[in-house]
Amino acid sequence: MNKFMTTFLQTYVSKVRAKSFIISTLIIVLLIFLAANIDKIIDLFDSSEEVTTLQVDAQEAQYAGIESMFESMDAEFEIEPYEGGDAPAGGAVLTVEETDPLAFTISAENDLPDEQKTEIETALAEVQRMSTIQALNLTPEETASLGESPEITYDIAADDGEAEDEGSAADMNPLNSIIFYVTVIIMFFIIINYASQIGTEIAMEKTSRVIEMIVSSVPPVTHLLAKISAMISVSLTQLIVFVLAVIAAIQMFDFNNLISEFGLESNDRTVTLAVYSLIYLILGLVLYLSISALLGSFISRMEDLQQALLPVTMFSLIGFYIAIFNIWTSENMLIIISSYIPPFTPFVMPLRAMHETTGQVELLLGILILIVTIAVVIWLAASIYRNSVLSTDKGILKNLKRIRRE
Repeated sequence: MNKFMTTFLQTYVSKVRAKSFIISTLIIVLLIFLAANIDKIIDLFDSSEEVTTLQVDAQEAQYAGIESMFESMDAEFEIEPYEGGDAPAGGAVLTVEETDPLAFTISAENDLPDEQKTEIETALAEVQRMSTIQALNLTPEETASLGESPEITYDIAADDGEAEDEGSAADMNPLNSIIFYVTVIIMFFIIINYASQIGTEIAMEKTSRVIEMIVSSVPPVTHLLAKISAMISVSLTQLIVFVLAVIAAIQMFDFNNLISEFGLESNDRTVTLAVYSLIYLILGLVLYLSISALLGSFISRMEDLQQALLPVTMFSLIGFYIAIFNIWTSENMLIIISSYIPPFTPFVMPLRAMHETTGQVELLLGILILIVTIAVVIWLAASIYRNSVLSTDKGILKNLKRIRRE
C-alpha cells in the first residue's frame, strides 16, 4: 500500500502543479463566471434603454384608441398625452404622422430594446387593424371572421415513433439541454486531454531505463494502477473545481434576469438528468482513461503512441457526435442501441435521461455496463503491462503477438 501511495502522490502532485493544468482550469473557471454574467455582458454592449413613459401626439379619438390598446396589452410603460418639446428622460414620443393609412414616428434619446419595439409594433398594428375595420363599416360577424384561422388537417404517413420524436423535440426544456451539452462537451475535452497524458506517462517509462529501476522496487501492476488512479484523480479534481465554480457563481450572482430572459426553468426531469449526467461523466472519464492506459501498455516506442491512442479519439468522437446530433430525436434506434455499447454509453445515456420514456432500469443498466467494462479494462491493462513492461519489441502488432504467446 505504501508503494502504491508513493507512486500515486508523486504522479498526482506533479500533474496538479503543472502549468497546463492550472492555466486550463483557470480558463474554464473564468468562462463559467462569464457565462453566469452573460446577460450583464450583453447589456454592456447594448446601447438601448427601456422607456418608462410613452407620450402620444395624436387627436383625441386616436389617442383614446392607442391608450386602450396598450392598456389591454399590459404595457410596462405609462401612456400620456404629448406635452410638447423633446422626448422626456426615460421616455419616448409617439407621433401619428398619417391617418389613412396610419403612419407613426417614435422619437427617443436612445434606442429602444427589441422587446419594447415588438410590443409597440404589435399594439400599433392592432390599432391599424381596428381603424381599417371601422373605415370599411364591417359587421361584428365580418370582423370576427377576419381573426379566424383556417382548419388544417395533416395526413402524414408517419409511424408513431416519429410522431413521438416530434413531440419530444417540441417539449425540449432549455435548462435540461444546457445540462446535457455541458456534460458531453466537458467529458469529451477532458478525455482528449487526459487520455494522451496517461498514455504518454506509461509509454515514456517503458521506452526509458527508468522502468527497470521502478519495477525493481514496485510491482508493475501496483505501479500501473497507481498511475491510472492518479490520472483519474487529477481529472476528477479539475471537475470538482468546475462544480465549485458553478456553485460559487450561483451564490454570488443574481440569476433571476438570466433565467427569465432565456426561459431556464426546471421540470420533473432536471434533477434526474443532473444526477445521472454527473455519474456518467465520472464513469466515462474512468473508462476512457483506463482504456488509454491499456493501449499505452502495448507500445514500446513513443512513435507508436498516437497510433495506439487512435481508438480512444475515434470512439469518443463518434459517441460525442451521436449524442450532439440526435438531441431532437433521442429515442431512435441508433440512440437506443449505442446507449448500451460501453464506449458510447457515457455520451448517449445522459441524452436518454432527458426524456420520460427512459426509465430508471435503462439508466441503471447503463451504469452497470460501464462498471463491468471498467473492471475488465483495468484487469486487461494490468495483465498486459505486467507481461510487456520490459519488452523491447518494436511495433504494436509484435507486442500483441508476444503477449498472446505468453
